[in-house]
This record gives sequence, structure tokens and C-alpha cells, in this order.
Amino acid sequence: MATRLARFNHQLHVKMGNLAPVIAAAIDKKTYLSPAGPELRSTLNTQNPCEACHRGLEASDRPDRSGLPQMADCVVCHNQIDPPYSCEFCHAKGAKLTPASHTPDFLDTHTSGKLELDKTTCAVCHGRKFHCLGCH
Repeated sequence: MATRLARFNHQLHVKMGNLAPVIAAAIDKKTYLSPAGPELRSTLNTQNPCEACHRGLEASDRPDRSGLPQMADCVVCHNQIDPPYSCEFCHAKGAKLTPASHTPDFLDTHTSGKLELDKTTCAVCHGRKFHCLGCH
């Protein structure tokens, strides 16, 4: 599986210690930028610092894709969101980052009211303070 990251310093993040409490606090304060169900919150009750970002290690040393760090984990700390410029801080310029819902006709489709989008799912890329007229 190819990574979409251009830059990431794993050693630096490991030196920071267990980030699970930081991510858990963001969920508790409702500042975590993705919908976080109770199953996510419970996985953060760990003493293993690797499991903060690599969830599922207690069950397997080769967790599936769902156990990999999520963008919302990163933006708990890296929270200066100004797409597309802030994206290029970690992601390669031109990396395919848009979700499957962002088809070529996305702008027309979502403004027509045909799509029932939950604005909270947009926040992980666009930030909490974005508003539709910021793009349109």
C-alpha cells in the first residue's frame, strides 16, 4: 500500500510519548475533527504509545487499514487547516486526498441538495470554521 504522506518523522512522534491521552482529550472536548464513536474512544485507553496511532496492535501485529492513523488524529495537534496549502506540509503536492464522494460533478451535486452530507465529515480536511461560501 502506497503512503500518501510526503513527510513524516516517526522517530520524533515516538519521542513525544503516548499521544493516546491527547487524542482522547480531543474526543472528550468535541474538538476531534471526525465522528468518533465509543469504540474509538475506548481504544485510546492504552499504555502502549504505539497504539495511540496504530490501533488494533493488541489483537495483531499486522492490523488492517482501519488500524492506521487517521487524518483526524494528526489534526489534533497539526490544526492549522488551510487547504490545499496546509495539506502540502505533510502530503505530496498533487496527492489524491479527496474522498470518493468528490466526483467531478461534486460541486453541482452537493449544492443541488441531492446529497445529504454531514458537514462534520468535511471538517477533517476543511476545518471546523469553514463555510460553504468560502469555496463558492
